[in-house]
Amino acid sequence: MLAPKNPPISLFVLLVAAATVRGEEPLRYNRDIRPILSENCFSCHGPDEKQRKAGLRLDLREAALKAAESGDVAIVPGEVKKSALVRHIESTDKDEIMPPPKANKHLTDAQKEKLRQWIAQGAKYEPHWSFVAPVAAVPPVVKKAGWARNDLDRFILARLESEGLAPSPEATKETLVRRLSLDLTGLPPTPAEVDAFVADKSPQAYEKVVDRLLGSPHYGERMAVSWLDAARYGDTHGYEKDPPRNLWLWRDWVIRAFNENMRFDQFTIEQLAGDLLPSPTTSQLVATGFHRNSLLNDEGGTDAEEFRMAALNDRVETTATVWLGLTMNCVQCHSHKYDPIQHREYYQFLAIFNNTEDGGNGSAPEWQAPTREQEATLKVLHEQVTKLEAAPDAALPEGQAALEKARKVEKDFVAKFSKTMIMRERRQPRETRIALRGNFRTPGDKVEPGVPAFLPALPKDEPANRLALARWLVAKENPLTARVIVNRYWALLFGMPIVDSVEDFGARGEAPTHPDLLDRLAVEFLRSGWDVKALFKLMVTSATYRQASAIPPGVLEKDPDNKLLARGPRFRVEAEMVRDLALAASGRLTPEIGGPSVMPPQPPGIWENSFGFESFAGNQRYKTDEGAGRYRRALYTYWRRTAPYPALATFDLVSRDVCKVKRSRTNTPLQALIVLNDPMFFECAGAMGRSLLALPAATPEARAAYGLKLCVARAAKPREVEMLVAMFRDALGIFTQDPARATALIQQGRVEAGAANPAELAAWITVANVLLNLDETLTKS
Repeated sequence: MLAPKNPPISLFVLLVAAATVRGEEPLRYNRDIRPILSENCFSCHGPDEKQRKAGLRLDLREAALKAAESGDVAIVPGEVKKSALVRHIESTDKDEIMPPPKANKHLTDAQKEKLRQWIAQGAKYEPHWSFVAPVAAVPPVVKKAGWARNDLDRFILARLESEGLAPSPEATKETLVRRLSLDLTGLPPTPAEVDAFVADKSPQAYEKVVDRLLGSPHYGERMAVSWLDAARYGDTHGYEKDPPRNLWLWRDWVIRAFNENMRFDQFTIEQLAGDLLPSPTTSQLVATGFHRNSLLNDEGGTDAEEFRMAALNDRVETTATVWLGLTMNCVQCHSHKYDPIQHREYYQFLAIFNNTEDGGNGSAPEWQAPTREQEATLKVLHEQVTKLEAAPDAALPEGQAALEKARKVEKDFVAKFSKTMIMRERRQPRETRIALRGNFRTPGDKVEPGVPAFLPALPKDEPANRLALARWLVAKENPLTARVIVNRYWALLFGMPIVDSVEDFGARGEAPTHPDLLDRLAVEFLRSGWDVKALFKLMVTSATYRQASAIPPGVLEKDPDNKLLARGPRFRVEAEMVRDLALAASGRLTPEIGGPSVMPPQPPGIWENSFGFESFAGNQRYKTDEGAGRYRRALYTYWRRTAPYPALATFDLVSRDVCKVKRSRTNTPLQALIVLNDPMFFECAGAMGRSLLALPAATPEARAAYGLKLCVARAAKPREVEMLVAMFRDALGIFTQDPARATALIQQGRVEAGAANPAELAAWITVANVLLNLDETLTKS
């Protein structure tokens, strides 16, 4: 028998009363109700006035309590039977039921019950959590207070205790030093660094390692990788022709900014508006390359204005994603269906970027920017010119000749500086109009620069330009930026963000697993003056970060994705780190920081088979680097948009055609084949095998143990040594019987046997090849 269509209101009163007696927490709009309405109702009854049906809006309380076009009131607080919303969600009539059948969405019984209870409790709305300024929550009281090393741990522990879980023990010192090294530099620790940390029994041992790694020049390289994804960095323009561009100086600026711990607010301002600062330096002009990473189309016959507008739309979406955690791409055509962003406001935001000199094709404007070494030389040359200009004989023929020669030397030296793409404001302001349905060829009303009205307004005492926008993004009144940034940095360390939808903090985004922790981190970040290194030190010195990653009994069922953090992080390292681990462990790594992009070996035909190859003909084909350039970190690998470096692409590189703030993480057989067979990885195996054989007075057991330690930063277990030595002896037998095969393998590894036994060297190369492909080698745990 079917249940009554409209249960008596007294039932809900009793339910609420019973919940109160039991001490249960009342339903909360943001936690319990907004996700239901956002998923099932807001597309037709939300912010988008053009898509709104029946005159009903449910995302605002005052609108939801008004009569719709039919005269019905959707929500009557405390009156479930009088609320039309309840009648529609309970209906079995296909013409009345909501969501309608054509929407292919269905409310569960539990969701319907939540809506009924919420209305019975008064239908209280809350502002969306991310649109309210963060407040530093007081750390909760916990039972196991002695476990916490800082306040962050109390928020984690409180949630664990509420779920009946306990934190894991601290990881071993070997695990911790490897975890820290990978997280803060992207490189493994050396055996000597592991031994030094294990031997250091002082209370400050851990903090000393953290400080050393944060001060490493490789820290900036590590931090730059995710920022380049967000900025959509590439060495080519994109589209069909995909010709080369010069932006590597901007990439080096990012590395340097992280290494120097430039405060994040200044980091933001210089990239979005460095050219608008008073008397901008060369460094500040180079920084503006952030938004020159947009695609450009140099194909003949294209409409430059079309692709200029495409770049503008890209800059709006990128800025909103990177700093605000909002999706604005859909607002090109219509008001947002879920968040309070109007169609007009999108073009007001776009107007801020619509006054730069760059067009839809071509690299201009560019700036000749010296490296730091060139700057030092230029200073000396300029001083020589100044000295000659002030010399007593400057007006005499001899003095003039010397002066002209010095000026020519200076001029010729400046001509050697690399060019880099920059942003520059037009002198004549450009008019901005709404593009009806997103089509710039059908302009609507004129708009002035501005930001969405639901957020704080732009400063009124300065022009509404990119500089004002940059300062607005990092103003303490902005509720989003600090939360968005700390969430991404948390994910970098723990593998899981606090807000899973890192790109969407709006109504359709995920709720934070630890909202008070997120706000505490955001406030601490602001209080520190946007100090990124201080933020990372706070996170990595927590007890939460230092947990072992082994899964305790019963935890997997309750928390399979480790969102509650009852254990330490464990996941495969990102694509660039896979390459860098092999280079570092083998001793092949070229540690040079910065410089033009390099071309390590890749399979033949990759570029030749891509679109637009003819644009490189006679200009810049793929020329495999030899020597030091061959073994640079993956960060410096030439990024051609239509043909990304295949060995890295296999490990989930993102497409940098658009902004990406989150990478997928997959495991496939192809990845193992890459590490086993790719020329660069095999050359690393060659170098490692040669170094193992070169260990003085070492036994096979000692060599095997040292090789494992190079890769996984811990002492080998007896069974592991036994297996590796058995592998070595098997390979030695094969290569002893077939010397030509040993010679070929050594050549493939690009090493010289010298006085060594070729069969023995080939056998150790084989062992090294396996060690570099271990799951533990490629996993941060």
